[in-house]
Amino acid sequence: MRICTLGSGSAGNATLVVAGETRVLIDCGLSGRETVKRLQAIGEDPARLDAVVLTHEHGDHARGLAMLAKMLEIEVYAASKTLAACNLGDKMQLIRRGEALVAGQSFSIGALTFHPFSIPHDAADPLAFTVEAAGCRMGVAVDLGYFSAEAAAGFRGCDALILEANHEIEMLKVCTYYPWALKQRIMGRHGHTSNTEMARFLREDFDGKARHIVLAHLSQNTNLPLLARQAAVQALEERSPLFAAEAEKRVSVAPFNHPGDWIEL
Repeated sequence: MRICTLGSGSAGNATLVVAGETRVLIDCGLSGRETVKRLQAIGEDPARLDAVVLTHEHGDHARGLAMLAKMLEIEVYAASKTLAACNLGDKMQLIRRGEALVAGQSFSIGALTFHPFSIPHDAADPLAFTVEAAGCRMGVAVDLGYFSAEAAAGFRGCDALILEANHEIEMLKVCTYYPWALKQRIMGRHGHTSNTEMARFLREDFDGKARHIVLAHLSQNTNLPLLARQAAVQALEERSPLFAAEAEKRVSVAPFNHPGDWIEL
């Protein structure tokens, strides 16, 4: 299995997962043209993409859905409520529906098997996933207010994790760009994960297996890659002395506006 984030943050989220001849995009928050451009930048032929799997309907995760479906004629896998909430109108006719996703019901696309589970976020039917192929397992959850017990259980046994670290709480509180109502939403139990909550998950609930931990969906206004990475590394070091020597190597941050490095499992 190979994994590459194409973009991460409020400008657009998309992650490519590859196993054998199967290529699936988790979310398509970039425009169709930008998605194609970034696939080409990492050496992938967009025409070989098999499907898009949606976590939820918010624009930074679904913005390019209709255009990408039209350009590449690929199937879209999403929860029924999620697809309805995309409000595609006449563009819905461009969508080739794959399986309607239901939390707790696994499904396969080629060589990849997906295990969806519910997460706390203010969307119609938000999902996170673990994905398996050839004995490897990765997990991705990039919009959630906190790491619930279900998420913690779902991520056990993963070789790689892509986890939200959206904001630094004190930076969010003093941010002049956001009204107080938006700050409350972001900090709420169905909003976005802070560096503090991400670190708590790694310190208390992480099983220690994943050799790759990618911090994703960082806010450009209320977080810094250095702060997020520092919080994760410190949490791993506090969790166990055994992690201390490797913590720096395990943790990376997904770039905002260009593809990240390939992760190979």
